[in-house]
Amino acid sequence: MRALHIATGRCTLSPSGLAPSTHTGPAADRPSAGWLRRIAARSLGILAILGLGWGCLPTQAETYPAKPIRLVVPFGAGSTADILARVLSVGMSEDLGQPLIIDNLPGAGGTIGAAEVARAPADGYTIVLGTVASHVTGVIMMGHVPFDPVRDFQAVTLVTSAPNIIVVNRAVPVSSLAELIDYGKKAGTLNFVSAGPGTTAHLAGEQLRLLTGVPLVHIPYKAVGSAISDLISGQVQVMVYQVPALRPYVDSGAIRALAAASARRIQVMPDLPTVAEVLKTDFDFSAWFGIMAPAATPRPVIDRLHQAVLKAMARPEFKQQQSAQGLEPVGMEPDAFQALMREDLPRWRALIEKSGVKTD
Repeated sequence: MRALHIATGRCTLSPSGLAPSTHTGPAADRPSAGWLRRIAARSLGILAILGLGWGCLPTQAETYPAKPIRLVVPFGAGSTADILARVLSVGMSEDLGQPLIIDNLPGAGGTIGAAEVARAPADGYTIVLGTVASHVTGVIMMGHVPFDPVRDFQAVTLVTSAPNIIVVNRAVPVSSLAELIDYGKKAGTLNFVSAGPGTTAHLAGEQLRLLTGVPLVHIPYKAVGSAISDLISGQVQVMVYQVPALRPYVDSGAIRALAAASARRIQVMPDLPTVAEVLKTDFDFSAWFGIMAPAATPRPVIDRLHQAVLKAMARPEFKQQQSAQGLEPVGMEPDAFQALMREDLPRWRALIEKSGVKTD
């Protein structure tokens, strides 16, 4: 009897090894092809149950990805996260052989986009460019979010760190942080905008208010592009946000940079003093950005994504973009990134509770 072979990826399974037929009679008395197929299917199912025979089957990592990947960005177009995602996705798509589709889902300090990914299937086809806002500070500030920032996500790679800067529109008659503090106290109130409650930019502004007594009133924006437009037009006076989104407007003279809310001066803006230098106290509100997947995503898929991120980060255009925007590439491994998220929660919670900042 000719053996029937069932293709299973890169190998074949033959039912002939199960019970070879000894029929030599007429064709009508021989087992039918349908019977053989049923036996083969059952034997394959038994092998699956027993955990046998999988060495010849293609692993998920070998077949992943088989379709486009959705990359959720929990902030709007023009935000630092959006800019970073679009540059990163080019290199990742090339390495993975599938397009990455950017999906901006802004709002609630980034927690809306994070929640969308937390409830997505854990198959590697929906991932998020998470931030310290969407997974740490925003979660703490909002109080109740429909996900756990650590348990519901599997870290892939910590990509970069981004410093915040404090800027004003051209109508505000100041050229330094010290002058802004004096001007604000005399004016009685100054409004400042951020990308939402619980973002590091929001917390930086609130901490500045607490340390100096300058009367800053927070106005959260859902879309960073709208916030920048309102700042330039003079509808709002002060903004705290990351370098990539603000630097082009600083360079063009549309807005004025006063200080960096980071531990040290920014390489691409070396003449800009830090808040810590001016106030003589610790003041670091830099933000991190990293790729994450839903919890329970298979480790081979996580490792494949991590590899793609690292290859994208190694591309000359990515390095150039990072350097030009004042960002600091990291490339942290999945387990180390997961540990960082766990450690960041109590650290930021203590700072937020000490400041007394509430959601708007």
